Amino acid sequence: MSEYHEVVNPIHPSILSSLDPTFVKLYNEHIANIPNKPMGLNSLRSNYSIQYSYATAPAPEASKTWDTKILGYQGAEISVRIYEPASPGPWPVHIDFHGGGWGLGDLDTESHICKKIVSLAGVAVIDVAYRLVPENPFPTGILDSFAALKYIVSPYGVEQFNINPTKISVGGVSAGGNIALVLAHLARDADIPLRLVAAGTPCVDDLSRYKTAKESPYKSMQEMEFAPTLNWAKLKWFDDLKWSSLSKESGVWKKPMADAKWFADLMTAPSFKNLGKTLIYTAECDPLRDEGEAYGRKLVEDGNEVTTKRFEGVPHAFMHMDAALPQARHYIEMLSEAIRNSLVVEV
Repeated sequence: MSEYHEVVNPIHPSILSSLDPTFVKLYNEHIANIPNKPMGLNSLRSNYSIQYSYATAPAPEASKTWDTKILGYQGAEISVRIYEPASPGPWPVHIDFHGGGWGLGDLDTESHICKKIVSLAGVAVIDVAYRLVPENPFPTGILDSFAALKYIVSPYGVEQFNINPTKISVGGVSAGGNIALVLAHLARDADIPLRLVAAGTPCVDDLSRYKTAKESPYKSMQEMEFAPTLNWAKLKWFDDLKWSSLSKESGVWKKPMADAKWFADLMTAPSFKNLGKTLIYTAECDPLRDEGEAYGRKLVEDGNEVTTKRFEGVPHAFMHMDAALPQARHYIEMLSEAIRNSLVVEV
């Protein structure tokens, strides 16, 4: 695969009429005049967690914030950040997995969302920095995240983080949304009770099967092929990066993971029964829109409680732009309310 992908500016005319004028103005002021040029992985990583800082609203600080290391997949150390509420523990806890196409992101990527969840939902939040591709073969990030979940709910994790292991939710955006959806299956099979699984603009399908956007069965992939913040070309670049990582350690797919290739295509998971309460938020102007909504329908068909919400007029990464976009503020408020209702409010 190429080391680089192209930034596409300005907004493509095929998408313009679908976008909220507030977003168009914001994008034109801050992004559209940046010259098109190849962007390498190192450059993308250096800017990823601050790329929407021009539109990210300030967030209230948690009562206490601290970082530590825990055990990930096969005993590797991974970093986590804990955001504590002001109330006395043990706390309900929401576990967050950041987005970034499997190859980008860190503990700063969704820090403003984590802080606002603490403030609005009144829970602790633990943000997990799973290992990235291509240095680590896919699906190491997913396996790290599941290991983190198991560690957090273990007696040692419960004591270390002062949390209530019966009041757990998981969530994330994009690749992090995918992780949260996969963990619902793994947690069910491991008898780890999750009160809520919250996925924002999640990736669900295996793009490696398609050479062009037109080959995808999901209409949004064609309609939003040239969408801002995430388009088909960028999706394909990240997908190639993900699969290129396997050449370094293809043994990650050997037993006991040989049956886990559904991680790359969630619609082919072995069972959709008893996955609990799921929240799926999509964006109208996101190529991933329809696959996220199709996954939600699949969950409903198998008897699960699912809430889906499509945010109109905004692209994939809109939730990072809450200083300017009411849709982003509503996303964070609705997410926090769902977490609070699931973990804090006694039924």
